[in-house]
Amino acid sequence: MRPFVVVFLLFLVGLAAWLLWDKLTARQPPSKPEAQGKPLVEITDSSATLPSQPQKASSAANSPSDGRLLAYASLEYARAQAKAPCHYIRHRYYALCYDEEHEQPRWTVHILQREKLKSGKVRRTQDFRPDPLVPHQSAQLADYRGSGYDRGHLVPAGDFKWDSTAMSETFYLSNMSPQLHEFNAGIWEEVESTVRQWALQKGTLVVFTGPVLKEVRKRIGESRVSVPSAFYKVVYDLNEKSPAAAAFIVPHAPSSKPPTSFLVRVDSVEKLTEIDFFPALPDEIEERIESRLERRQWEGKQRHR
Repeated sequence: MRPFVVVFLLFLVGLAAWLLWDKLTARQPPSKPEAQGKPLVEITDSSATLPSQPQKASSAANSPSDGRLLAYASLEYARAQAKAPCHYIRHRYYALCYDEEHEQPRWTVHILQREKLKSGKVRRTQDFRPDPLVPHQSAQLADYRGSGYDRGHLVPAGDFKWDSTAMSETFYLSNMSPQLHEFNAGIWEEVESTVRQWALQKGTLVVFTGPVLKEVRKRIGESRVSVPSAFYKVVYDLNEKSPAAAAFIVPHAPSSKPPTSFLVRVDSVEKLTEIDFFPALPDEIEERIESRLERRQWEGKQRHR
């Protein structure tokens, strides 16, 4: 047999083997991010991007089977709908909707519970790091370095001192927003402390937190992380007898005012941010508690520096 024929046959065999290998490996699904052999986070929304317009969830399809209002206080039901596109990401202890244009969440949500707050002894981990679940890469450590802004938590680390994994999760950069240090360590920390006090008094709260990204005038880092003009918190108390909701809109600037001076109706935050919070709630309850602010239920005696 001539040498060139042997070479040609070997080439055909190799090509056939390569095509077979390529076909087999293409069928294997990509692996999920893992840490120490166990998945710590997962994307539960396969579409990743929420609808561009807020949509009311079907009450029948999204109602807990036992009908109790407090049953809605879980990450399964506590979501929001943002008009601007963002990627829904579910971590183990909180969820967020990440806006790639601004390199931070449009909203975050977590559940605060009295008993867990009381048991908290875990120290801050300080393990700031990119979020592996952001589809096209989250903000990076270098974006904040030398910027003059803190990596400001949206879901507070102080709310998760009861579990080391929960604490660590709050240090993903997808949970950060650029904050002036005087704001972060001042009025914003006081707002966070106020909400923790409410949880100790009331038992269980659902808390949405995020930046106000209208008319962004400054960006930082190579990723061009937007610097918000203000920040908000939206808080739901889903007790059966007298459910209520309250919200904060806090301008991004140092302030000596008490946190409760920034209290507003949830409707006010929805109008400002174009986000529909907690659409899974029964319509009658959602509309009633979001359209009013019962200050007597919230102001009480709060600590203020």
